[in-house]
Amino acid sequence: MLKQYVQLIGVLFILLWAVFQKSARGITSVGIEPIVGYERNQLLVPTPHTKDRLVYGARATYGFSILSVEAEYLRGSSTETFPIQDLTTKDTSDKIKVGLRTGVDILSLLNIYARAGCQGNQNRHEETSAGVTTVTKESVKYHPYGGAGIRLRLGRNLRATGDLTTVFRDFPNMNNNDYQITAGFVVQVP
Repeated sequence: MLKQYVQLIGVLFILLWAVFQKSARGITSVGIEPIVGYERNQLLVPTPHTKDRLVYGARATYGFSILSVEAEYLRGSSTETFPIQDLTTKDTSDKIKVGLRTGVDILSLLNIYARAGCQGNQNRHEETSAGVTTVTKESVKYHPYGGAGIRLRLGRNLRATGDLTTVFRDFPNMNNNDYQITAGFVVQVP
């Protein structure tokens, strides 16, 4: 399934590249943004245990400032240990977002943007109890997403970025949404 997503993203980039090269030579741009994060939590419910989570991936944009296409891949791994129950769980999730972004440049130093599209998510759950491991792989689930953010120019091709993205899991019920807050740097060419 991941291979199909990569092929879809590749085709979208090739088509947009061809269209933009013909119609707007020199004013399109490509942005590449690495994403890395880690957190460790001490939880007390249902029993004292720890939860570790590592997230890594990349986001790419291509097009005009006013309208561009974006693609993002994230892989998240989390491990929870319950020593009293002799239980360890490990979840690995792969997320791919494909969508559109629109933005407005302010004095060529700041870009404010909105983004929307679709996210595909697949989770693999591994549970080990008393030396026995059980693996469950869920089917791919699709959900719309939307968000907003800013990019601040730091140099000719370097931008600082921050955004908030919401993945709508059960619309219109807003209690089950996922929220992703990112901050980082983007290399933008040209």
